[in-house]
Amino acid sequence: MTGARRSPDIAVCIPTYNQAAFVARAVESALRQTDFPQVQVWVSDDASTDDTAAVMTALCARDPRVHYHRHDKNLGIAENASWVLEQPLADIVVRLDSDDLLLPDYLRVLHDRLMRYPDAGYAHSAVAVIDQHDVIQSESHMFRPREYVDADTALRESLKGYKTVANILMFRAEALRRANFYHGRPNFAEDYDLSVRLADLGYGNVFVNEVLAQYRVWGDAQGTRHHRKAEHLRGLTQLFHRSFVAAYERRGWDVAEVRRARTRVAVNFATAIFMPWITDEERTELVPLLLGLDHGARVRWRVFLLRLGFAPMFAALGRLDTLVRRTVKNALAAVGRS
Repeated sequence: MTGARRSPDIAVCIPTYNQAAFVARAVESALRQTDFPQVQVWVSDDASTDDTAAVMTALCARDPRVHYHRHDKNLGIAENASWVLEQPLADIVVRLDSDDLLLPDYLRVLHDRLMRYPDAGYAHSAVAVIDQHDVIQSESHMFRPREYVDADTALRESLKGYKTVANILMFRAEALRRANFYHGRPNFAEDYDLSVRLADLGYGNVFVNEVLAQYRVWGDAQGTRHHRKAEHLRGLTQLFHRSFVAAYERRGWDVAEVRRARTRVAVNFATAIFMPWITDEERTELVPLLLGLDHGARVRWRVFLLRLGFAPMFAALGRLDTLVRRTVKNALAAVGRS
């Protein structure tokens, strides 16, 4: 461990793996925050094989606010993020992935909102979407009539998806401890799962429809990273079969709502499994995982049609639906801001 433990009001926590080209900028963006000159930055290196250690050692030497630890073996996304979020002795912690950036007012604005709403477990904001060259591609907003939503409202809305525009969040450390961070959660659905469990614990959340961070989206010629899909499906299965069901049963709500949402997710996910760049061997692993998420008639019928070669058509319809939804959402968000 490089650096000493202190007790700041806010700490920015950065899990990283093989992102030596970007991690320094992420750290520097956290250090350049308005009104928070004493912010600490903690970086947890998940056994990177690139130059991350050298980059971070140089940063630590220049600025005592930076703390760095390199794990001897790879923990995976969820456990590495949990580890770094547990380290600071701070009341407020921010999760920032190592290829994303905070704008100077991020801490000031979101800390103000989190203090304004004592029942909020986390705060989040609109973001600018950047590519691998730091070029801004678009802005991502979320239409929400109110800054704050209570726990029950957040839980019901979560059935429609993970209700943030990017996984750059400011948390109350106490809320994370009560939820046991991401421990025991599969990768690539850990943040969605955490949001549901925080709502189940009684925490609402607050959203500021102002661009306060930059979220990097990587280009991919295939439009997917197929090696992640198995873990993503396992995570969604745990989310819908355990986290959602437990939360709904505790409240005496109709669990059929969870089943219907689970079916929608599985139907939409199925198309990605049958795109041309997924091999037959990979598909042999992924289809049973999909049916583990939901094996109802709608999902099995979609798989049947996809096996017949309808994947490109369903993919095109999905892109059109996403475009329409994004356009409507951004228009509503613009009206709300005005």
